[in-house]
Formats: sequence, structure tokens, C-alpha cells
Amino acid sequence: MSTDHGFGYQRSPKWPEVQKAYLAKYPACAACSSKTRKGPVQVHHIYPFHFCIALGRPDLELDERNFITLCEDEHNKPGEDHHLLIGHLDNFQSFNRDVIVDATQTYHGLTADQIRASKQWQAKVAKRPKSLDAMSEADKKVLRAELDKRFPPK
Repeated sequence: MSTDHGFGYQRSPKWPEVQKAYLAKYPACAACSSKTRKGPVQVHHIYPFHFCIALGRPDLELDERNFITLCEDEHNKPGEDHHLLIGHLDNFQSFNRDVIVDATQTYHGLTADQIRASKQWQAKVAKRPKSLDAMSEADKKVLRAELDKRFPPK
């Protein structure tokens, strides 16, 4: 089984199948326009996989309500890196609760350079959620309640 961004949590053996099915339905980056679309894409978890596991919601790893397709920049396969910039607010240890609106409206069609130059994006980065290891138990409890409200257990 694979792990996620080096955080050491094991992926569900069902993840490859779920990921493939989601990409078949939503193959394009939600933030790219036809002019900016390039590079590889991946299924991004709105609330990162490792947060969901640590907070007792492992079901969200495989729950489409927690997914959006975003492009990323890979070696020899340049993209706009919307996964990092919009999905994680420039830090894989954090996340963007507003990723759907930001990808489909706020930063839709913008290049990585345009996003980085945006004062609005810079302000979001300055206030991005703490990394899991920097959260207090109270922070984790609040985030768990947020997960349960946004994505009620099925």
C-alpha cells in the first residue's frame, strides 16, 4: 500500500480503484481553463487523507465529497501546480477548505505566477490551517466537528 505525502498513513487498498474511477468522471483540473490546461492531474482530498485518518474519519479517503481534480507540476511535465497552490495553499502540510470555490471561481484559469502574485491568495496563505502536528487537541476537536458537519458520516 502507498502512503500520502510522506506522512506515514497507509492508503486503503481500494484507493487506486476509487482514484481511477473519479479521474474517469473528472479528468481535467478544476482550476485550469482551456488555455492553462497542461500537465498531469491528481485527485486532491479537500481535507487531506492524513488529517482524516488522524481525526477518526478514514471513510473520507474514499468519499467523493472530499475530492477535486487538480493539476500538479512534475519533473519534465510542467503544469500550473494548482494542487499545491490552491489545494494546499503552498504547503502540503496544510489545506484549503475553500478549494472548490477557489479552483472553480476565484483562481480559475490563472497561472501559477498569477496566483502567487494575488494579494488575496497571499492573505489566504498567511492564514492557512495549521499542520496536523502543530494543532492542539482543541484544534483537532474543532476540525473533526467541521469534517462531520461538512461531510456527515454515511
